[in-house]
Amino acid sequence: MIEPPEEPRERGPFDEILEPDEASQDRSASIIFIGMGAIGLILLLVVVNPFSVFGGGGEESTNGGGEISSLLRGAPKVPDGYEALSRHYQDLADQVSGDTVGPAEMTLPLLQPVNDGRNLGLYTFRNGNWERLASATLVNNGAAAKGEVGMVPSNVAVLRLTASAVQVTGWLPQGASPDDEAMSIVTTVNPVDFAPAADGTLVGTARQFPQADGNIVPTVRASTAEDGEAVNAVLASPALREEHIKALVQLALQPGNAGVDIDYANVSPARKADFTAFITVLADQLHQANRTLSVALPTPVRTGVIWDTGAYDWSELGQRADLLKLRPVDDPAAYYQQMNQVFDFLRDKVDLKKVALIVSRSSWEEASDGLREISLHDGLRIASAIEVRTPTEITVNMSAVIVGTNIYRDDGASGMQWDDNAFAVSFSYPGIGGQRTVWLENALSVAFRLDLARRNGLAGVALADIGTSESLPAYWEPLRTFAESGQVELTRVNTMLLEPTWQIQAGSQEAEASGNIIWKAPAQPGSYNVALVVSDGVIQAMQTITLQVAATNP
Repeated sequence: MIEPPEEPRERGPFDEILEPDEASQDRSASIIFIGMGAIGLILLLVVVNPFSVFGGGGEESTNGGGEISSLLRGAPKVPDGYEALSRHYQDLADQVSGDTVGPAEMTLPLLQPVNDGRNLGLYTFRNGNWERLASATLVNNGAAAKGEVGMVPSNVAVLRLTASAVQVTGWLPQGASPDDEAMSIVTTVNPVDFAPAADGTLVGTARQFPQADGNIVPTVRASTAEDGEAVNAVLASPALREEHIKALVQLALQPGNAGVDIDYANVSPARKADFTAFITVLADQLHQANRTLSVALPTPVRTGVIWDTGAYDWSELGQRADLLKLRPVDDPAAYYQQMNQVFDFLRDKVDLKKVALIVSRSSWEEASDGLREISLHDGLRIASAIEVRTPTEITVNMSAVIVGTNIYRDDGASGMQWDDNAFAVSFSYPGIGGQRTVWLENALSVAFRLDLARRNGLAGVALADIGTSESLPAYWEPLRTFAESGQVELTRVNTMLLEPTWQIQAGSQEAEASGNIIWKAPAQPGSYNVALVVSDGVIQAMQTITLQVAATNP
């Protein structure tokens, strides 16, 4: 178990911190978000010396541009879709002094300096297979690569992925800056820069992405009611359809673009045949120009035994488009049951190897007034709210009841817990309109969504947002593993990490199991901080209140 910070405002080198206004009033609250990996982390530094650790059964070295392949003689064969950038170093655990359990930061010399730092990883050869240990970054002007591993392996090499096992596309919302790590993972970047116009033309301006590792396929999205009306008007008119197809093909042919991505979510069912005809002609023209077409589609809806696909003919569209992106149901409580039913229905309609599951970074809150999309930080902010239940003025040496407002079990809250139906951390609490439930999306929960795609044999996943964001989860590591190997490591949260903890500046506390403490104020009057720390199992949120302690009346 990773311990919380010793002081309420301690910051680690990787902390994500929201800077609140300074607390100036009694019982005011502030909140800090903390990356759990930065708390109490001590790394064993391992720098591999190429002249003291020999790999592959030889002692060859390069002299003035000698054959690199000679250094790999006798090493296990690198799998298809990878290239070796370093020697295969062996017997490392025996040669590293001290505790080799980890975590450890390893630096490995490369066979020759490189300036392309994309898709690098540390790999070990175990049980006849190469296994990925961690991502790697270039250091020493490209002469070495560095990565952090959980423990020092017996052998290690730096490999570069040259071909992804699955497709991972990513939408970049309009106005958003791309996340560098996400950009290094996705095989296709979909900048959402354009919208359809009622006259068949496109509205928007293209952005440039010199740092992109994958293909650039711009998205044309009908995101507003006005956009939806424009799409339906264009589909209803053969002339406007032709004009719209012309505009889309011209967009796909712009330098650097590999195709076009269509996201028309609210096409009228009356336009079903027109939409199919539109996609058919568009796909033919794009393929003739050696460009691709992807189409985002809403999930089919089941009523009784009848499935309604709206305006979208999955069978026909699957034959025309290169990739169909499936927008799943939102409700976390019903997600896996319903989506498995959806895949069972689609399996007879379309080749699922042409379907990508859309994966969101959003958390969700459900109440009697419906389901609303929230950020991870919003969810943790709700969970870490603090309330003082002692109604009178707090004086020296007085005991005060302080509760986590939305995790206090005596009020009917559930506390932080793992939901085995949603495969996510959640909590329920009494709020406006009755009981409310929050599900938190993070690296643990997204792994189960990736596994859903894997188990159903999908082409891959489509990330709903690859923009830089402090409030959304940075769940890139399981995505990188999925992109490279097609495999997913599933981990349920350690429930000990979900237990709330309290930090007090002075005085003493008696923590209780219901999400509250009894705080005994110190013997001196003044202002004192009390903090509640909650966690989703990946990061922590710490919300602090400042309490005024008064002197007792003589």
